[in-house]
Amino acid sequence: MYYLFLLLFLFRPVNVHAYLDPGTGSLLLYALVGIATTIVFAVRNAWYSLRTKLAFGKGLAVSKGLPDIVFHSEGGKYWQTFEPVIAALSRRGVACGYVTPDPKDPAFALGSPAFQVKHPGSELLTIAFMNSLSAAMVVSTTPHLDVYQLRRSKKVAHYSHLFHSPTDIAFNEKYAFDYYDSLLTVGAYQEASVRQLETRRRLPAKALYPTGCPYYDVMLEELRALPRDGGPPAVLYAPTWGQRSSVLKFGSRIIDVLAAASMRVIFRPHPQFYISHAELFRKIERNLVSKGLVEIDRKRSGVGSMLASDIMITDLSGILFDYAFLLERPVILANWEADVGGHEGEDMTGELWDIATSKRLATCIDDASIEGLPSVVRRSRESSRTNSELIKGIRDGSIYNFGTAGEAAATNIMAILEGIR
Repeated sequence: MYYLFLLLFLFRPVNVHAYLDPGTGSLLLYALVGIATTIVFAVRNAWYSLRTKLAFGKGLAVSKGLPDIVFHSEGGKYWQTFEPVIAALSRRGVACGYVTPDPKDPAFALGSPAFQVKHPGSELLTIAFMNSLSAAMVVSTTPHLDVYQLRRSKKVAHYSHLFHSPTDIAFNEKYAFDYYDSLLTVGAYQEASVRQLETRRRLPAKALYPTGCPYYDVMLEELRALPRDGGPPAVLYAPTWGQRSSVLKFGSRIIDVLAAASMRVIFRPHPQFYISHAELFRKIERNLVSKGLVEIDRKRSGVGSMLASDIMITDLSGILFDYAFLLERPVILANWEADVGGHEGEDMTGELWDIATSKRLATCIDDASIEGLPSVVRRSRESSRTNSELIKGIRDGSIYNFGTAGEAAATNIMAILEGIR
């Protein structure tokens, strides 16, 4: 309605020779952009609402008999984040529910009497189920509550977001966490970013609970259980996908240079790379056939490759922090360029935590230094002990409850539940 009155004012009858000053022109542009954005969100939300109603018409189960605490998962790949929290609650005798669209979700194998798993069906049916859920609180790793498909149910008192990555919020699409009641945060850097956006958008301050990164609990156990790889020292090349991928920027040059220097290379691109850049991957794969020292890791878990390597080359992504914080081994950053257009970082001021911290943790290379990459690898290996101390200092100053985040999350969730009752 505000935009309508603004347009009526701007387009009121005026003398044709009237001067449109820059301030009024900017106001007009702001109004047009605001109206366009409002229309896009209104149409999209109407479409999501229609799809949900259609889903209910297909015999969707209702959310009866679930405990007060319900976890909403997007599928089995997020189980490492949920499992430490649910296990901690189970040890305390706290009942909880778990809703997943994945019929093969590892949650089905938990077998705890205090734990209920529901599989409403497809992702759409699961969203529809969640949108009509009845529970005291929902804990979800899905951003954009009340922005995209996941909507607040009138029968849920509290929504809490559990982060599934140690990264800051700058590279989430806009309004990712605005409508959650609370956030179970990984570190103080996330909290600073949230408060900055709340102030800018004039939003009420949500509750922030220092928690940590729960899947680190699981990965640390996996690393302790796995034997060290018996092969020669390896370089793990783990590029991300999309515009931040060093493969899109450099092609296979990084692999080619390392292989030419007789270095063992484990190539493990982000799983989405196989889908979004399928043709490029096939081209690289054909090229790698003749390079005996290069192996491609397609396993679901990357822990084995991480443990088998003594150094990693990657881009600006979450695996950089995983590798450094879990193994305290050197990292080389091949691509740190990032566009925050359309993401939360566009509305934030100051240097972004992900970029600043990545540069502190890693040795940066660019196009001109790729040919000398083998020398960079050797120097990094030689300084690994000093680098380990640097990494521990950054990790301990950044990540809450490293290795015990599941227990911290359980404590915070119980505190939230107590406040609701």
